[in-house]
Amino acid sequence: MVASLYRKLPADTENRLQFAVDKGLAKGQGKAEIFFRADDIGVPGEQFSQLIQLFLSAGLPLCLAVVPSWLTVIRFEKLLSLTGKDSSQWCWHQHGWLHRNHESQGKKQEFGSARPVTEQRADLAKGKERLTAIMGKTFSPFFTPPWNRCSLDTLQGLQELQFKGVSRSSGATPLPPPGLPDIQVNTDLHTRREENAEVGLSNLLKELEQGLTTGRSGIMIHHQRMNQTAFDFLALLLNLIASHPGLYPVRFQEIIRDYADNSI
Repeated sequence: MVASLYRKLPADTENRLQFAVDKGLAKGQGKAEIFFRADDIGVPGEQFSQLIQLFLSAGLPLCLAVVPSWLTVIRFEKLLSLTGKDSSQWCWHQHGWLHRNHESQGKKQEFGSARPVTEQRADLAKGKERLTAIMGKTFSPFFTPPWNRCSLDTLQGLQELQFKGVSRSSGATPLPPPGLPDIQVNTDLHTRREENAEVGLSNLLKELEQGLTTGRSGIMIHHQRMNQTAFDFLALLLNLIASHPGLYPVRFQEIIRDYADNSI
């Protein structure tokens, strides 16, 4: 389902984007890291191809959250034919195992409290093993839980399996154990529920501004929910970021170096 704000963009969208970015930086330290995380990766298609072309054109990095059970050798070869085999622009990492909800009540989770710890750990390990077997050194040991939610057992399991970090939504709970960075997204481009397009755009720009104020903006993408207007909006945003002196595009790999430096 395409969010309401992508029915038609206002004529002043580019100026409003610029204003939100500048205001967020001004309220912070005048500069900020920024990263993009694209979820539900694994099946090649026209929307994925268009997404990758935008990032290639802008020369910006992208963290790709891959559902292990969706990926095959043939599919990965097709994905690489679009991204290129130079992995320096990308962070291919793990997105659950099946991307299947296991909760009978409450919000959706694949790795929630309804599942036994042994099942969760087994799925984490299977996913990592599958992606490592298919991707080789291209795979980066980071984990994005489906729906941005997981249990403390999951977080502890990630640490035991030597993942370098987890990526969830801003303010996610429970807190991860010490030594497992939580690289949080704080701007949602596509899984939005506002019924009014203007309200949707205003809320998105507020999220972007607030994220930049903290010194790091994490932006979540769902390419299957994008229409041409959504791609046009993303192109405006990427072009702005690529040319802005106060923004520093990064991947998870660079972000965890900051955690390591700050712990010294």
